Amino acid sequence: MTDKLVEALTDECERQFENCRDTAVSFIVWLKVLRWTRIFFVVAPIVFGALATWKLLADGTGWAAVFTLLATVLPPVFKAINLEDTIKDYEKLAGEFMNLRERFRQAKLIGSQKPIAEFEAEVHALMARMEKARTRVLAPPNWSFKRARQQIESGTYTHDHDLGQPPGSSSS
Repeated sequence: MTDKLVEALTDECERQFENCRDTAVSFIVWLKVLRWTRIFFVVAPIVFGALATWKLLADGTGWAAVFTLLATVLPPVFKAINLEDTIKDYEKLAGEFMNLRERFRQAKLIGSQKPIAEFEAEVHALMARMEKARTRVLAPPNWSFKRARQQIESGTYTHDHDLGQPPGSSSS
């Protein structure tokens, strides 16, 4: 019974390791897009404002009005979509899922060697942490999960040690 419980908990740690890794990486992929979007919303109004006052465009082409409109509309749109808070949420949860990934890996490799009661308590504590992390439901687009999967399968998030290679060497 004890061996089966250890095996079941070890398998669960592996599953949760993968879940946390996949979630964290998809959040990181989406977070990069959100950060570039924030840069656009901060820089674009400045550029559009400068273009609107440019003498070459101010002479009746209509472009000055378009650039003025864009420079005026983008800041309130940025505020309305609440991008700063969204970025903070993704940053926080990407970090939490990355930390949980490592903790589940450690529980599988190290915790499983401890007495069963200790190992079980460790896994239950990690599951409680994961349930807490999942209370804030963030939904990045599906393509970010696909991109995350590509990065994971390419080995981007695999440690050299896990590949049996010295640090700094590459598999290709």
